[in-house]
Amino acid sequence: MRPRLPLSLLAALTALPLAACSAHSNTATPSASTTAVTTTAAAPEQFDIYVADQQAPCTGVAPQTCLQVRRNPNSPWELHYFGIDGFDYEPGYTYHLTIEQRPWPNPPADAPSVTWHLVRQISKDPA
Repeated sequence: MRPRLPLSLLAALTALPLAACSAHSNTATPSASTTAVTTTAAAPEQFDIYVADQQAPCTGVAPQTCLQVRRNPNSPWELHYFGIDGFDYEPGYTYHLTIEQRPWPNPPADAPSVTWHLVRQISKDPA
């Protein structure tokens, strides 16, 4: 049988973490947890991608068609399930684009944590 702690000692031990938290809430300096949240938020990132001349079948929540994209012109094509904001895809053309990837703070359950936005269309060539 384990020895029991006096009730007054037990109350003091459970109140200690709460007192420590409230003491930091009145300070102007951010706590370590606040800093971690601030520094872990992803910043927008720009990069070039290539888009294939035709979409490919893919399955998300339901069967659909997806853009085929790659960052390097010699890499294999990858499926991109969500569109590119500001980009109007036209089948039969290959594209070279600069896009900006931005964090999506509260995406739906089946969505990525980032969104893509067209910065500029570098080229559009017939396939």
